[in-house]
Amino acid sequence: MVSSFKQMSKRKVLYLPSTPLNVLVAVAHASTLSKEQISQIVLIDQKNRDNNVYFKALQQWKNSPFEKVELTLGIAKGWQKKAERTKNFTVLASWFEQFQPNVIATGSDRRVEFQYLMHMSLSNASSVEGWYMDDGLYSYAGRKSHWLKDSVNSVLKKIVYGHWWQEPRLVGSSLWIKQAWLFQPDRSIDALNAKVKQALPTQWFTSLDVQVISRAICEGFGLKDVAIERLKEVDVVVLIPHPNNIKKMLGYPERVGRFVGALNKQGKRVAIKYHPRTKELDPLFLQDDENSWVMPSGLAFEFVLPMLKPQAIVVGDVGTTLLTTKWLRPDIQSIAVLPEKNEFESDFRALFLSFGVTVLNDFNAIADLNSNSPVLEFKVNRPLDD
Repeated sequence: MVSSFKQMSKRKVLYLPSTPLNVLVAVAHASTLSKEQISQIVLIDQKNRDNNVYFKALQQWKNSPFEKVELTLGIAKGWQKKAERTKNFTVLASWFEQFQPNVIATGSDRRVEFQYLMHMSLSNASSVEGWYMDDGLYSYAGRKSHWLKDSVNSVLKKIVYGHWWQEPRLVGSSLWIKQAWLFQPDRSIDALNAKVKQALPTQWFTSLDVQVISRAICEGFGLKDVAIERLKEVDVVVLIPHPNNIKKMLGYPERVGRFVGALNKQGKRVAIKYHPRTKELDPLFLQDDENSWVMPSGLAFEFVLPMLKPQAIVVGDVGTTLLTTKWLRPDIQSIAVLPEKNEFESDFRALFLSFGVTVLNDFNAIADLNSNSPVLEFKVNRPLDD
């Protein structure tokens, strides 16, 4: 009887992640607060079901904090999206009625699935809070918006889906959201100041539960026991940007090739992580059988982070992965190599510096590894291959 009462007194939280970072935040949040809430999770807008590594890992998790794991697809194009989403709405509504959550947590209040369920809760006179779960860059830098484009988009969605649709100019700022769970609440955009801001502590992302699910996801992408143990011994991780961004970065393939080659000569253990949109296994030919190896590009780096040792170093450039590394693993050194002469890359400088990411002009600014220390020392302008 007491146990039943405790179950009834717990809040019910429905998580609606659509990206790997959303999944990681949901896992960390639900597992940490498992004594306070009953949790379910629905991966939305997914490209496939049968070969979805994240979905399978969550389904097979023995000590999962989620009593139910589901998925909706988002594969239709053009006007077929309307039929697909209408079907998804029906399924989501059924799950919603069965679970009757008190909270719906989302990585973006611009997701139509989230707004639909919030609208449905109002229609049913249900008391449901909307929570925004930090999805990274937009929480701190905002997003570029255009009043005409946003206005037209809002009108179209109201016509297609209903007058309940809201068009938040900035992520997390819609009237649907009451609480915002953030990596750095004191640094978020002003639009989130009207919300109840909650912190996502760093230690949540190195917990045993997070490590267990991270390992399962790594294994799902082909990193078995030996590879995972190798990952735990990595000295330097080199993040390769989106293929389209590489084209905008003058001389990037040659520069990163020389850098990895220098690390190989030093005998350092190097892991290469290509962007998930990279189709080839190793298009820049960076793998060296002895010291450097290439991780599966489709594996989200968020789930690699819990596996890395505290002394590891992550070297990257444009993109948000270095910020994620800084927030989730501040014990790991994050380095951005951004040449000042390249306007595209230099645009990221101020953002990275504001969050404490080390910013250097070129790979040569990263000096030789000290033979008595696993930590990189910095001596600007000393070439790696001296």
